[in-house]
Amino acid sequence: MPDGQFKPKEFYRKLDSLIARIKKRVGTKDALALVLEELVEEVGDDLRIKSGCVYELKMGYFHRIGGALGDSTDSWPEPISRYEAFLKPLSLHKSYIFVDTEVPPWGNNSVAALVGEDEQFLLVFRLKKDWERETLQFSINVLQNILNFSRSTSRFTADLQEAYEIQRSLLPRFKIDFGQFDIAARSVPAERVGGDFYDYGVLDDDVLSFSIGDASGHGLPAALLVRDVVTGLRMGIEKEMKISEVVKKLNRVIGKSRLSTRFVSMFFAELEENGTLVYVNAGHPPPIVIKDSKEERLTRGGSILGPMENATFERGFAFMDPGDFLVMFSDGIFESVNAKGEMFGEERIVKYVRENMGESVKFIVNGMFGYLYEFINDDRLLDDATLFIIRRN
Repeated sequence: MPDGQFKPKEFYRKLDSLIARIKKRVGTKDALALVLEELVEEVGDDLRIKSGCVYELKMGYFHRIGGALGDSTDSWPEPISRYEAFLKPLSLHKSYIFVDTEVPPWGNNSVAALVGEDEQFLLVFRLKKDWERETLQFSINVLQNILNFSRSTSRFTADLQEAYEIQRSLLPRFKIDFGQFDIAARSVPAERVGGDFYDYGVLDDDVLSFSIGDASGHGLPAALLVRDVVTGLRMGIEKEMKISEVVKKLNRVIGKSRLSTRFVSMFFAELEENGTLVYVNAGHPPPIVIKDSKEERLTRGGSILGPMENATFERGFAFMDPGDFLVMFSDGIFESVNAKGEMFGEERIVKYVRENMGESVKFIVNGMFGYLYEFINDDRLLDDATLFIIRRN
């Protein structure tokens, strides 16, 4: 390259600008069109690019879909079989500068790169004679990596959004009418999706079925397991199985799961209109029945779901008098820690409920989260947090 022709700072500013714009493109084809145009028309002189073209792999052949840009006298071959001998070094290295060893149909003094999730796109540039290997190879590799990363990121974001929509659809949003009981719940994931869940529904005219749980970890793996747990619970309930049998069978299903996250704590119960409560606590933080002068923790049941496929679970019994609160929560609530290292703890949960007994349970649930955010001095939680409250009026 002639002295003084290449200006590194100016070139890398152009490259940074191109990379920033690539990251905003949703599809690989759209991003490739931008790369083709920019490399040929904007930085062609810097990289000594003469012309460029884009191919897409279909039915074993690369077909031209973009270009040709640059020198109008250049012709571009198509279709090109993916099994051609000259493509072997390109398949091995993912980008390749053709000089004399293998002669591609578009000629030597050229560079090509495979991009896309399945390497289904072929980006090719013909070069002028005075190209510089180091700068050219660096630029192509950077753009190739950015294109592939941008595509995988957009796919992951789409998958995560879909998981979010599925998970939110599992959480009941309807106001339930069940005797003299007031019901409210809220779940806040630490990430886009999380491992906490709650569910409720009326089995008969006089029986309310409900649950709260926490899959180990958080994020996408935990969310996938939550989907299976909630679906399994609903299927068991529809078959009118005893709650201990529902939990036992669900435990076996989780234990056989191939997911890396496969441990779940869960509280599952049935409440009659007269206040009789039958429950199974599978390793979940004990819900608290708050009465006028005491608190009762619901601990009976068994271990967390998953580790032991043949585990057994016992039923526990409790009774809710008029004015009693049943407060259920995940460890993301009481284990939250402030800057001093103090834990939010169960005592603050009970204290807040007692101080607001005259309010609706929806007010108490939302107010508890406000109290929690104030306590940790942040509105971002380190773990998924769920609060579920039932009051007998």
